[in-house]
Amino acid sequence: MAFRTFGWVQNPSDFTKLKKTVQVFDPQSKQYEELDKHTINNVIYFDSDKERLQDELDNKVSEFTYEDLVGTSRNKAGKSPKKRSDAIANSLLQVTILPQSANTKGKFYTDNWTADGFLRWAVSLGFVSYNREKDLFKITELGEKLSQTADGSVEEMEVLQDAMLSYPPATRVLSLLAESKQPLTKFAIGNRLGFIGEKGFTSYDEDLMIDWLKSATTKKEHDKIKSNVEGTSDKYARMIAGWLSKLKFVKKHTNKYELDDGRTISGFQTYSITGQGLHALKKANGSSKNSTKSKYVLWEFLAIAGKQDNEQTRDFIRTRRAKIIVGLSRHHTISALIDFLSHEGIEVDESLLNSEIKKLISFGLRIKQNGSSITLQDNVVGIDIPNQTFTPTEADLDSERIKNHYRKITNLPEKYIELLDIAFDHHRHQDFEIITAGLFKDCYGLSSIHLGGQNKPDGVVFNSKFGIILDTKAYEKGYGMHINQIDEMCRYIEDNKQRDRIRQPNEWWNSFGDNIPANKFYYLWVSGKFLPKFNEQLKQTHYRTGINGGGLEVSQLLLGADAVMKGSLNVNKLPTYMHNNVIQLV
Repeated sequence: MAFRTFGWVQNPSDFTKLKKTVQVFDPQSKQYEELDKHTINNVIYFDSDKERLQDELDNKVSEFTYEDLVGTSRNKAGKSPKKRSDAIANSLLQVTILPQSANTKGKFYTDNWTADGFLRWAVSLGFVSYNREKDLFKITELGEKLSQTADGSVEEMEVLQDAMLSYPPATRVLSLLAESKQPLTKFAIGNRLGFIGEKGFTSYDEDLMIDWLKSATTKKEHDKIKSNVEGTSDKYARMIAGWLSKLKFVKKHTNKYELDDGRTISGFQTYSITGQGLHALKKANGSSKNSTKSKYVLWEFLAIAGKQDNEQTRDFIRTRRAKIIVGLSRHHTISALIDFLSHEGIEVDESLLNSEIKKLISFGLRIKQNGSSITLQDNVVGIDIPNQTFTPTEADLDSERIKNHYRKITNLPEKYIELLDIAFDHHRHQDFEIITAGLFKDCYGLSSIHLGGQNKPDGVVFNSKFGIILDTKAYEKGYGMHINQIDEMCRYIEDNKQRDRIRQPNEWWNSFGDNIPANKFYYLWVSGKFLPKFNEQLKQTHYRTGINGGGLEVSQLLLGADAVMKGSLNVNKLPTYMHNNVIQLV
C-alpha cells in the first residue's frame, strides 16, 4: 500500500497543462491520441519504457501506475543525473507537460518533479482518483467532463470553477477575502490557512515582512525578499489565489511602499474577491447543508511530511483528523466527539481536540462551535481511511504532549507554540528567525524587525526604553559555545556602538528606534536549549564588549510572552534580566 500526499500543491499553475494531465487518462482525447501515435515513440528514451507505455496506450488503458505517470529521474546511463538537464523522459506526464522552451530548445519533456506536481493537482481537484491499495490512478466523472470540453470554452471554465469550489483550501482563501474589507497579502492569507503550527504550514508575519522589505539596502536583496522569502502556507496562499484569479474569482493588485526618504518601492502583491467570486462562494455555501457544495477531502490531504519527518506519525495524524471529520457528521457535542474518537482508538483531550478543530477550519471546512456544541456545516465526500493502525514515534508523541501542555497553560497562538519544534530543527533556521521576531512583536508588544542577510544580526527588538540585538540558533541537541558566533555578536555590538557607515555600509542599526538611550542596548541569543558551555560564550561576549545580555530558551520565550499578554510580566523589566546568563523569566 502506498501513502502519498495530495491536497497541497505549490508550483503548478497552468490550467491548460492541468487539462492535458487529465486527458492522459482519457482514450477519447486528442492528448491520448498524440501520445499513442507520436510522442511515446519519439520522446521516451529507453526501449523498455517505450514498449511498455506504447503497449498500454495501444490497448486503450486508462488506469496507470505512479511510475507510468511520473517516472523517475535518470540519465542516459540509467543513473541519477548530476544536473536536472541530464535527465531523460520515461513517463507519460513528463512528455505531456512541455516546458515553455520546448520549441526553442527542442526538449519536449519535463522532469519527474513537475510531473508529480501536476498529478497531485489533478487528484486534489477531483479530476483523477487514486487507489492507494494498488498505487493506481484513473480519471473521474468530473475529469471526463473537463477532458471533453472545448479548449478555452465557457464549459471548460465552469468545470474548473466547480472543481475549485469543492477544494477546501480554495474556499478558505475565498472566505478570508470575503471577510476582509481590504485586499490581503499572501502573508495575511497564509497566517490563517492550512494546518497552522505544523512544519509544512509556516506563515511569516506580514508587518515584519513589509518592514524587512523596506530595510533592504540593495535591489538584489529587495527582489529576493519579495520573491523568495515566504512560509510554506504563504506559498500555498499565493498559488491558490493565483488559480482563483485565473478563474475570475479573485483580483490581483500591485502595491507600492513609501520609504522614509520619500522613495517608493514595489511591495507585495495583494488579492481581493471579485463579485463573481463572492456570488460563487455564497452559492457553494448554500443556505442549508443539503444545498451546499460538497467538499472533496481525501485522507491524504490531512497532513504532509518532508524527507526528515516520520511517515507513521504523519499517517496517524491523517487518521485522527479523518475520524474527527467522520465523528463531526454524527456527533454534535465535544464530549460525544471525544467518546467517539476513544471508541475508534484515538485518545484526545479537549485541548488537543479544540486545536485540531481550529486547524480543520483553517484547512477549509466550515465548523461552527458554540460552547460545548459543535456542527460540521459542510457535506464532506471522498474520505476513505486505510484499514491500518498507525503509531506515531515516541519522539513525536513527546513533542505533541509538550505542545499540548503549552496549549493548556498559555493563550499563545498555535504558530508560536510550534517554536518548540522549530527551535531544534536546523533545516528551519529561517522560520526560527522570522517567527521569533513575530512573537516579540505580537505577544511582547515590542517593535521587532527581522534583518537577516550578510553582516546583519537576525533581528532587532526594541521600544523607546531599550533595544536588543537578536540572534536565533536552531540546534537539534542544544546550543553550546561557538567562537565564531561570539565574534559575530561582538561585531554587531560594536557596529551599533560606533554607527560608522564606513565600518558597516549597510547601517543595519538604523532599524532601531531613534530615542533609545545609548546605555540601554543588550544582546540576546534564543535557542531551543543551551548546553553548559554556552555560559562561557555569554561571559566572553560581555568581557569583550562591556554590554550585558543573555540567552533565552524557547520554553521561557513562550512563557514570558504569555505572562506579558496576561499582565503578570512588565515588558519594560526585560533589561533587568540581562546578566550574561541563561534567563529565567517565569
